[in-house]
Amino acid sequence: MLAYSRCKSVGVQARGDDFRVVSGVLEDELYAMQCEIVINRSTLTLEAVQTKMKRFTTCRCLRAEDVFTRAEGWKIDSSLNGKIKKELGRNGCRHMAGLMVECIRSFAGAELAGDLRAAMEADPELEKSRFLDEFSANKPELASYLGLRSE
Repeated sequence: MLAYSRCKSVGVQARGDDFRVVSGVLEDELYAMQCEIVINRSTLTLEAVQTKMKRFTTCRCLRAEDVFTRAEGWKIDSSLNGKIKKELGRNGCRHMAGLMVECIRSFAGAELAGDLRAAMEADPELEKSRFLDEFSANKPELASYLGLRSE
């Protein structure tokens, strides 16, 4: 019987109050790659992007290590997913583009979790739907990555 296994892992670490380092790894029988993104929390800007291809299927995949640095300076907004897939994935590696999108989604989730924890510490009786509405209104760029509606 054939078996196929893919492992994807993403972590978000604090680098001071202003920055987060998001590290992603994707590994299966065909691909092995890593992505590290430094994100400025206040401006939602990708400050640094590093990729490493360890196992790949085409020589075009190797271009990811150079192509993905073009994302430095890009802002997290509703068009970023498409921009990553079109401008980076097509010219480098589409699997790395998917990993990068997942890294940014994980950053958005980490910001949501951190804000929720702080809000619940301030108000243990917090109404979670109200919190989600406020998060969506205050941080629409992150809310769009998480599939939250913004009002």
